[in-house]
Amino acid sequence: MMSKKLEIVVASGKGGTGKTTFSSFLLSFLPVKGINVIGVDADVEAPDLVIALGGAKLKQSEEIYDSMIAVIREDACTLCKKCYDVCQFGAVEWNGKPRIIRELCEGCGSCKYVCPSKAIEMAKIKTGEIKVYGTEYCEVVTGELEIGRKHSGKLVDILKNRARDKIGDGIIIVDAAAGTGCPVISSIAGSDYLIIVVEPTIYSIRTATKIVRIAESFGVDRACVINKFDMNKPFIRDIEEWAKKNNIFLLGVVPYDENVVRAYVSMQNILSFAPNSVATKHMKEITEKLLEVLGVRT
Repeated sequence: MMSKKLEIVVASGKGGTGKTTFSSFLLSFLPVKGINVIGVDADVEAPDLVIALGGAKLKQSEEIYDSMIAVIREDACTLCKKCYDVCQFGAVEWNGKPRIIRELCEGCGSCKYVCPSKAIEMAKIKTGEIKVYGTEYCEVVTGELEIGRKHSGKLVDILKNRARDKIGDGIIIVDAAAGTGCPVISSIAGSDYLIIVVEPTIYSIRTATKIVRIAESFGVDRACVINKFDMNKPFIRDIEEWAKKNNIFLLGVVPYDENVVRAYVSMQNILSFAPNSVATKHMKEITEKLLEVLGVRT
């Protein structure tokens, strides 16, 4: 049993690299090693980690009201137009009088501060929902951002805090969203280790480099997994040079394996669907190396 808490983020910089496949594998295989784990699906706009784990049962659901929006009291408005002029997001529409476009309002409060008649107030609105699922292997904390809301980074931060409160000692696996936006930044902030899943293409490395810069700004150590490495073997040397240049530890490679696709189609985790597959074998080896690097004894 572990006597400490570790937070590992799995990110990619682009979609389709196998990030969620690897995250779900860690969550299914680490319990076999006797390690307590909990998953966080940090893609609050399109969560799918529980699908990769073979489905789940909803255990808990909570609405989160943590976003702000401007509200104009028309009876107090003097039509000075200052709110329209100050808004940098185009969230104040002017048609003889001001109207807040809810989908564009960032809740910054600038309009409230410049309003001379105090006709604008800030009101809390629904950010999204937090849901806790029970899977065959572990619990997964996931979130769903409310339609039209932009505070995905804040919701991810709340998800991670929920997971930290629930797990005690053990490992938190955060499956980050694709890209390099706010939810990815929130995923990496405060974590202990970052695993970047790349594929052997120039675009994958280019986007992964942005993830590296984020990790550097937070002082997070990082490693790399090359997925589908055998689809472009000559490019592996370039990835190795890239990893060395950016102080990234290469954990290992995973070959292309159709069993991964079949597992998704069957809504099963790859570990249970094809325990003896070549992809499973390589991911087991990578996980063993990861535990060694992190100094985790099982």
